[in-house]
Amino acid sequence: MTTIQVKDIKEVLTLQFSELRNYHGSLALMAIGVGFRVLQAAFKELYGNEAPDRKSLSVRSGHAGPGFRDAFEYVTRAVTRGAYTVDIDYPVAQYDPYRVQSYAYVISDDKGVSVEVSLKEDFLPAKFYEYLKKGREETMTLEELEDNEKLKGILCERALALPQDELLEVKRLS
Repeated sequence: MTTIQVKDIKEVLTLQFSELRNYHGSLALMAIGVGFRVLQAAFKELYGNEAPDRKSLSVRSGHAGPGFRDAFEYVTRAVTRGAYTVDIDYPVAQYDPYRVQSYAYVISDDKGVSVEVSLKEDFLPAKFYEYLKKGREETMTLEELEDNEKLKGILCERALALPQDELLEVKRLS
């Protein structure tokens, strides 16, 4: 499950997760893993085995973080094309106990079809949210920083390995 296909002009591109990992770096590993899987699930629901036209896609992200943004940009170029919006108040998958932030994403195309893909509530452990909070407050110890980096890597690998129905909820909107 580490590839995804999109049409770019007249060519079908097969994009590798490893290429996204190189594009993004290591800042938000969990988010790029989950973001990649979100797009795979959305494309499967909307297009079956067909590759969608990259330029027709738009993304409404409930999460403002750089990992999700980079995953969506890498595959769809929605950020560059002005077809990417962030809506942290999106009312689905609001799991973070310390701030408003949704783990739900709406993928749409210019033909009017759309799907909502949300992360399952039990995927992220409480410690993950604690580390996010401490990171924003700049109060993490060196040990916590190291543990957080390790945790993000583990969550990324887990997101890539889990069956879709154990990681994500998929709801066809139109």
